[in-house]
Amino acid sequence: PRGKRTTAGPEIAQCQVHGARGTPAWRRPSPTAPSRRRPTPRRRCKEMRRVAAAARLGAAVSAGGAAAYSMPLSDWFAQPAPSLEAESLVSKFERDPEWVNCTTKLLSGAGMDVDSLDGSVIFDTLGARTNSIRLYQLYAKRDGTAVAGIASLGSGLDGHPGIVHGGVTALLFDNTFGWANAIGLLKERGALAAALHGPAKPALMRRGSNSPPAAEGPPGQQVSSTSQFGFTAFLHINYRAPVYAGTTVELLCALDRVEGRKRFLKGTMHDATGTLLADGDCLFVIPRGPG
Repeated sequence: PRGKRTTAGPEIAQCQVHGARGTPAWRRPSPTAPSRRRPTPRRRCKEMRRVAAAARLGAAVSAGGAAAYSMPLSDWFAQPAPSLEAESLVSKFERDPEWVNCTTKLLSGAGMDVDSLDGSVIFDTLGARTNSIRLYQLYAKRDGTAVAGIASLGSGLDGHPGIVHGGVTALLFDNTFGWANAIGLLKERGALAAALHGPAKPALMRRGSNSPPAAEGPPGQQVSSTSQFGFTAFLHINYRAPVYAGTTVELLCALDRVEGRKRFLKGTMHDATGTLLADGDCLFVIPRGPG
């Protein structure tokens, strides 16, 4: 029999009713009750990340939001490489005589400093203000054929937990493509050597721009960086492998071909071990001149 009744009260009688496996009915788990299974290591890790993220958010809010992480752009640029892999990638380009740090060279050549990058989404918003991107250095080949970008990706950039959002990858590609396009245009116009090695000259760079300084126009007029270097018309990214938080990546972008005002570029993103993380291509269009 599935159970038996006694002459005791209904409460005791109910406790003596047994299930098919001999478990008292009152001890059977409710179908709606949460599972009491021991959490897996993966689940524990996920919960720990959630707790850590909540703690960081709480600290930032209590200290004034994003301002809690803010630092001057000059201090952000002066930070040491955040990891051995970042140090290795930076050292590779710094020691190679074929490459030059075009970020600082073009700024100094225009008579400006890094504070002119205030408002830049990479250097300022994700860099100095939050330190989510802990390093972003741009190197140009001296012959103007390619631009490399080194970026160290910290916390606060996740899509899936622990994996950098694909939009951040696209942002890094778009910006590095933009510099490769600009360096190529400077080369075609015979202005690259002066921009990288010449004396400081007055030039226009929109405050917060991610682009190199623009050249001077007619007397009393300066040409904007957008009319000089154009806009992104399309950007196509192939995601080949996850980019994990804490990874330092190397982007290599170069001009592929030119069709009138259209400039096509291609690029790749690798980690320090040489693993291909993403590749892509884009189109920049130079605006028509007046008239």
